[in-house]
Amino acid sequence: MSEIVKCDICGGVYNQRHLSSHKRLSHSKSSASSPPAADEPEKLEAVFSLYEQLSDEEKKKVLDQLASAEQKKK
Repeated sequence: MSEIVKCDICGGVYNQRHLSSHKRLSHSKSSASSPPAADEPEKLEAVFSLYEQLSDEEKKKVLDQLASAEQKKK
């Protein structure tokens, strides 16, 4: 029978056989703060293209939402 163990990082309970996979997938150093992906310029171009198609009123709403999101981060 397999042993039930606790993750020393998050405290979650896991099967011993799966603990190393859990740590690698859930607690790896490359997280959301990793360097930008190679396809980021294409994503930005798509966002700008969509933004340009908005009416002036919709553009103002988007900018207000972005400003609000930035304020919440601080």
